[in-house]
Amino acid sequence: MKTNHPRPAYWLLFNAALLVLATSCASQKERSFNDDFNQHLPTAPKYVIEDGGSSWFTVTVYQGIPMQGAQRAIHVKQAASAVAEAECKRRGWENSNLDYIMERDQGWMHIVKAEVTRQAPVQLQSMQPTNSP
Repeated sequence: MKTNHPRPAYWLLFNAALLVLATSCASQKERSFNDDFNQHLPTAPKYVIEDGGSSWFTVTVYQGIPMQGAQRAIHVKQAASAVAEAECKRRGWENSNLDYIMERDQGWMHIVKAEVTRQAPVQLQSMQPTNSP
């Protein structure tokens, strides 16, 4: 009787795929907004910050517990704004721009994703009088 064993190349490919999935899931560290910001929002928002380099990052915030009504969207956006502001301060950015790039409901869960971009500091120019007639 002949037994079919998977080829070593298949096992290698399968293990590599599992490794990629495991590292991509582990790289996003989910945090609790209420714990980190000493807040008590009833939606118990959770968030993830994804680094985009020296000039931008994204913040994804979603409900941690079920809650219905329009107030849940407000809580999630409040959390996104606070997380973005704190991350900008941590990075030493004086000026930034927050754009909501995705917002949706997934069953009972409201999800918001925002992109935060570093802005150049505003420089005031002095008005020099000209001596032209």
